[in-house]
Amino acid sequence: MDRAVYAAGKRPSLRLGFLRRLGFGVGDFGINIFWNTTNLFAMFFYTDVIGLSNIASGSIIFGAMLWDAVTDPVAGYLIGRTNSRLGKFRPYLLLGAIPLGVSFWLLFNVPTAGVGMMAAYAFGSQLLFRTCYTVVSVPYSSLSATMTSDSDERSRLAVHRMVFATAAGVVVAGLTRAGADALGAGDLALGFERIAMIYAGLGMVAILLCGTVVREPARPEAETPRPSLRETLAGLRGNSAFLYAFAIIVIGMSGMTIANKGILYYLKYNLGAEDKTGLVLVSVALSLMLFVPLWGVLAQRFGKRRIWLAGTLISISSTFLLFINPMQQVAVVTPLFVLGAIGGAAHYFSIWAIIPDTVEFGEWKTGIRVDAVIFGAVSFAQKLSLGFATLIAGLLLDAFGYVANHPQTATALFGIKVLVSLAPLATGLICLPLVLKFPLDRVLHAQIVRDIAGRQQRNQGN
Repeated sequence: MDRAVYAAGKRPSLRLGFLRRLGFGVGDFGINIFWNTTNLFAMFFYTDVIGLSNIASGSIIFGAMLWDAVTDPVAGYLIGRTNSRLGKFRPYLLLGAIPLGVSFWLLFNVPTAGVGMMAAYAFGSQLLFRTCYTVVSVPYSSLSATMTSDSDERSRLAVHRMVFATAAGVVVAGLTRAGADALGAGDLALGFERIAMIYAGLGMVAILLCGTVVREPARPEAETPRPSLRETLAGLRGNSAFLYAFAIIVIGMSGMTIANKGILYYLKYNLGAEDKTGLVLVSVALSLMLFVPLWGVLAQRFGKRRIWLAGTLISISSTFLLFINPMQQVAVVTPLFVLGAIGGAAHYFSIWAIIPDTVEFGEWKTGIRVDAVIFGAVSFAQKLSLGFATLIAGLLLDAFGYVANHPQTATALFGIKVLVSLAPLATGLICLPLVLKFPLDRVLHAQIVRDIAGRQQRNQGN
């Protein structure tokens, strides 16, 4: 990108080539191999494979989330101050991919020992994995705000990344459980370790490919002074669009995560269809992958905020229907899970299409641009929802009397149904007014970009 673009006081807004968008999307395949496996299977691995208690498993993941409360904002602040010939963000993809893959393998390589030792190892490996994940995921997501300032082009980037992210979901959903059985040859713990090694290799290659293909625009030697910590915090506090988005992510993804945790138990115990796990999860993941591009097209016509609202309403409807459904059969509940996935596709698309726009919204409001810090906070929001939801899932399973690998009582079966229906229904209802009040749309964002460019031109004229 020509430096003259910056000299004119504008941020790059040209359309990106297909190869750049494709390379960016491939990176999310790698990141989501790690994210989806952890999100879907970590708690199940702890409770039903290595034999940790429900509350211990939930507490391990929730405790690791508290570590994210420190590392994610700090990483965003430090990454935002990086300056190298490769750019601000790409070096972290190239240097962080291999440590991330190794830490992921360690996550599912819990040595056989006493319960206390296994719990301690599980917690330590969670901390290591989450730190490595932060070092890669925060700069990866931040790329979408620096590659282009055009809102529609960011929507295209969001579609590309979500197609690859959901493709990773298809792989994880379709292969993990059956693959662990086959690779373990009767030893499920060994099977999970071996499938984790395969996923680690796939994830590392995808992230390295992204770091190689994607380019960051050239920046002038002295673009703008880097904000201090106080200015950074002021920039976040004054960014109401980001604060709304942060709340929706934490609340909405908490409900989705609780449902994701519950679906394995629901299939195994309520439906007696553990052998159909791969089929159901692949159906959900394929629905996400197919509908993300459709939502992207609709967003070009109706705007991202309306798509977010539509997805929220669909998710609320699907979880309500799942709760009142009296027929506990795979053929009946799978379409309801698919309906929820269609709403979830709109939610995920909207997050990654809108968050880059909140960077300019904050700059417009406060005069401070803190792109990496915003994406660090988004990474924390995701992991906050994962940790909080896992803790809640563990507490609910205990409260309803769930006992791993035993026939469940009627109360326990009802509790498992609550995880996949009432929990996400409640969070969806909380998110609905927040989405309605979200202050940023495409028209306003276009005006914001023009205002920022004009402000920069005036400053240079002075």
